[in-house]
This record gives sequence, structure tokens and C-alpha cells, in this order.
Amino acid sequence: MTTALTDLSLEHLTSLVTSLGFKPFTASQLVLWLYRDAVGSFEEMTNLPKAARAVLQERFAVDPLEPITMLQGSDGTRKFLWKLRDGQRIESVLIPSEDGERLTACVSSQVGCAMACDFCRTGMMGLKRNLTLGEITSQLRLMKQKTEKPITNVVFMGMGEPLTNFQNVCDSITFMSSENAFGLGKRRITVSTSGLIPQLKRFCERFDVKIAISLSAANDELRDKLMPINKRYPIAELMQFCREYSEQKRHTIMFEYVLIKGVNDSQDQAERLVQILKGVRAKVNLIPFNPFEESEYKRPDSKVYEWWSKYLWDRGIPAPIRISGGRDILAACGQLATAEKKEKK
Repeated sequence: MTTALTDLSLEHLTSLVTSLGFKPFTASQLVLWLYRDAVGSFEEMTNLPKAARAVLQERFAVDPLEPITMLQGSDGTRKFLWKLRDGQRIESVLIPSEDGERLTACVSSQVGCAMACDFCRTGMMGLKRNLTLGEITSQLRLMKQKTEKPITNVVFMGMGEPLTNFQNVCDSITFMSSENAFGLGKRRITVSTSGLIPQLKRFCERFDVKIAISLSAANDELRDKLMPINKRYPIAELMQFCREYSEQKRHTIMFEYVLIKGVNDSQDQAERLVQILKGVRAKVNLIPFNPFEESEYKRPDSKVYEWWSKYLWDRGIPAPIRISGGRDILAACGQLATAEKKEKK
């Protein structure tokens, strides 16, 4: 199986081109073609010598994944199904903002997920494997080819827990934030995590991108049920990290709270949430549960999540309601999976 160039870090790419007898700056040219211009073939890399293009064409592939289907929702959200070289499949999503000023790419970091969050369809798959560097960046590359508008933001909120695929996610962020590659500002990249504190500490020492922490309950008993990772890293320990981080970095931490009818949407939970967030520069994204066939959970009435939003705002905590795009194509928060019966059309 030929190596995909997008699977190589910049250091490895430089070593490769010099080992093939090309000048070191050829690596920089390749980065521009692969990521800034997102070309689909070596023949399109017109400033490379023909001999170099011929060698690359013979020995390497560009991407380690291929498009299978694209579904478009009524709100303009597009969901992409990709096939990996070993036959596994992943999904990623392009989400336009209502005002048309932003286009956000939601990328996956794993095939499936081991976190087993009770409200997440991806978690029901279990973990198949980590994605390679190229399998992460190629999602963005190939989505870039499919849109005339520039992709302005990237969120690691697709399939998987990004921080359990630590090195490949870090290497992909290096390309995403590089001016010679995707050229995204560091605060336009958001990494979502269920709260793996050791990895989170390492990650925040290395990058200054935005972090989002999936919370979805304000006491350990309930969060243990909804998010089993809480048994390893309970709320008090997680909040201690958040206080230290927000004080040191002076950044706001985004918390994601999936509101589930009759489960975690009570006034008591709202009161507890205010208490545990004391001392944290916090913003809470309220996400009404997005139903899917395999779950018995229900979406709360609009008056419930509107009350939550007002309650938190009144206590100094920004709490926008995030109505996820693409619910009609199972592209919304918590709905991604690759069960084949869901994708056949």
C-alpha cells in the first residue's frame, strides 16, 4: 500500500524529499499544494519538476481516504462519509452559520469512540482505532475542495475523543494553524474533550487553541451514568484544572451541556452547575439533545432550555442555546456514526 503524503509531518516530509534527491524547499511547496490549495493530484502541482511529480505519482498517494456519500440538510449543513484504506468509515460535517459569515468543519479523530457517553451515537460504536495524521487533515482538505466559501473554523467534535489520539491530533493542528498550510488562526480551532485531565494538561501546555469540555451533568452520580469517564476524573478534579487553566491563560473555557428531557434538565442541576463553575471563566453551550433511533432519550421542550439559558445568563455565565445543524441527516451533535443502513440512499 502506497504511503499518503498527508500522513507525513512536516519533518518527515522534508526528510522524504531530500532522500528522493529533491531540494528541501520541495517540502514547503508540497505543503502549499496539499493544504493551502488542496489539490487532488500530483499533476496539479505545476511548479514541481516533472521528474519529481512522476516519482511522487509512482510511489505515493495524496489522501488516505476517499469520499463515499455527501448528504445535505435543509439548513445547508453537509455530512460527508469517507472510506479509509482498511475499509473503515468515518463522518465529518460542514456547518454554515446563519449569517453566512462562518463555515465550520467538524472533523473526526477516531473510528468510533471508547468514551461510551450515554447520549452519543458514536459512543455506541465502541472504538475501532485512531485516525492517522492524514486521515484527519484529509477530511479538511477534501471538504475544502467541495466548497467555494473558505472554511473559517475547525472543531474536533466529530467521531472520537481527540485527546486519546494525542500525537496525530497535535500534528494535524500544526498543519491547520500554519500560515503555509491551512492558515487558520489558533483561536479558530476548537478541541472538544470529555475531560481526560492528564492529556488535557499536556495539550494546553503545547497549544493555545480553544478547548471545549463536555459536561452534561453537575454532580458525579449523574455524570457517572451519562459519561463514564467521570469515574476516573470526577467533577471536582476537572473543575480544579479548569480554574487553574482559566486563571493562568486568562481564557474562557467552553462547556457543552447536552440537555436531556427528565434526566439532567432540572432546576436543581442548573443550580449545581452555577456552583461548580464558580471561579472559572466559563461559557456554557446548551445543546438540546438530538434524538436518534438507538436512544430512548428525548429532547426537552423549548421553554426548558430557554429557562436554562436565562438562568445562567442572569448569574453571569454566558449560555447560548446551540441548535445543532443537520439533524435531518443525522449530522448534529451526538448523531455521528457509520452504520451502513443509515447511509444508503
